[in-house]
This record gives sequence, structure tokens and C-alpha cells, in this order.
Amino acid sequence: MAKRTWLVLVLLVAGALVLWRQSRPEASAALVQWTGIAALVAPPADLTWERVDAYPEVKKAVEGSDPVRLREALQASGLRGLWVGVSAQARTGAHLPLRERLANGAVVRGFRGAVLTTEGLLYVVDETKWPVVISDRVLARVARRVLEGSDPPPMEAFPGELLEEQAVEVLIVLSSGSGPRLWRSARAHSIAEGLVTASLAARERWEERAETMGGPLGERLDQLDIEVAFLFDDGTFAPGATSLIDTLVKPQHGVAYEQPSRWRYLLPRATHRADSPTDAYEELFRVNGLPEDSFERKDLRLYRVRMQTVSIDQGSTGSR
Repeated sequence: MAKRTWLVLVLLVAGALVLWRQSRPEASAALVQWTGIAALVAPPADLTWERVDAYPEVKKAVEGSDPVRLREALQASGLRGLWVGVSAQARTGAHLPLRERLANGAVVRGFRGAVLTTEGLLYVVDETKWPVVISDRVLARVARRVLEGSDPPPMEAFPGELLEEQAVEVLIVLSSGSGPRLWRSARAHSIAEGLVTASLAARERWEERAETMGGPLGERLDQLDIEVAFLFDDGTFAPGATSLIDTLVKPQHGVAYEQPSRWRYLLPRATHRADSPTDAYEELFRVNGLPEDSFERKDLRLYRVRMQTVSIDQGSTGSR
């Protein structure tokens, strides 16, 4: 009798495990590629991420408010990031526990969003290297000289910190008192390469549109501020997660989409002039010749992007 009872219990437990696994959502392709993730909530099926309880220092740090401590705990544990639940709570502030800030989709220094789903959010350590030299106006001055028509400086003329290999997207923004007039960005393997490529692209684009821009760039440049920024992918919206757009696109974010051979975005300032981030996406689709309801198109990947200004060179009558 006892043997039969144990057999029934084993079968019940096994059946419960099968049902539990079947009830868990399958992992999206964007999540499967990630390893070294500590899960604060149960991950989707087929992912073997360990729960955060297995990493006491990480668990302690994520309950605190210091992102530096959390980065150090993750790196000491050989981890790359965190899987957190999704929360629509409106509370914000650097004093809140990191667990809560990440679940709200907040911008947390030293981290970036990777994949945004209705089941959870994947955040990873941001490995971007920030050389001290970018804290002054040197980058914007170089951009201004290129925009004036000078030949770009050779790569070997840049400080070694700006030549260090890393995947970056450098953004050049030309602004007047009425706001941004033109911007161009370039994805590159170093800050120096991205700066030169984006500056040349901005110069070419202005000259193509000189009549509508108020004249040749050379005649207007002295009146314009030159802003150099980094543009970060801060999370891809997984299929079916478009309901989270208005919750997770924060004031620091712009919206973007990627299509084969096309990368289009609205800067944070333009994004938040719209009534909502969803409306901003609809505007982005519309101006690029797509239907406004293109959210679930299989050939598009939707992102939120973050802009980090690193250098500004003011014009004589610019915006600052």
C-alpha cells in the first residue's frame, strides 16, 4: 500500500512539473543567445539561467541602490546580467532598490536593456569604455572642423583611448536656438571612426538639402551648436511586447526600428514631443513610408534607444 502511495505521489509530481513547464512561455530567439544571467523571476522555458539565490552577493546588491556595487557583484560571480520581472509602477528615483528600478524599465548607470518582453526584462552590464578625454570639447571641435570642410584628421592623430576597439554608434547633432536642425549617426568600431564617419555624413546631408536648410553649411555653421553623443540600444522589444512601449520608453529614450539595410530612429527630444511613445513610433513609421500599424511586422525590430551627450561646441548664436 505504501509503495503504491509513493508511486502515485511520484506520478503527480512528474505531471505537475510537465504542466508547469508547458505553462511557461517559450524563450524568444533574442533571449536564447544570452548566458551568464541571474534570474530574479522564473525565466522562460528552455533557459537554464540560475536563480539569483545562487549568488548571495548579487542578491544583496540588487536589493540595494548602488549600481556600482551590483556591477562588481555580477562580475565577481562571472555573470553578464539580470532577468527581472516587469512592473508598471510609476515610482522613480535613485533611492529605490535596483530590483524595482530595473523592473520599471528605468535607466540605471552601468547597465543597458537587452531584451524587453511581457514575461520579463533582460538587463546586461554595459561594457562601453568612457575615456576621460570625452569630458571636454575636443570631440565637438573635431566635428566642427570636418563640417567646415576640412579633411578629417588621420586616425593616428586621435588619442589612443578614442581608437580602442568597441562597438559604438556616434551621433552628430547640429542645433540652433529653435532646436536640432540635422543629425546623423554612424556605427563604428571605435569612437574616432564613428566621429569622423558621422561628421562626414552630416556635412553631406546638409549640402544635399542646402536650399531647405537656409543655405550652404559653411554660411550657417558658425551659428550652430555641434553636439557629439553616443546612441545606445537600450532594449529590443520582443514580438508581442509592444504593449510595454508606453511603460518602458522613459524620458531619456528615443524610439527606433531596424529593417534589413535600414536603421531609423527619433531622438529623445523628438520622441517626447509626441503624445506618447506609441504615437512617436507611428510618426517614425509614417515619415519613413511604412503604415502606422507596423508594430508587429516580422521584418522590423523595435528598439528603445538612449542618447548620451559627451561633447558640445557652441556656435555664436546657437541654442545654449
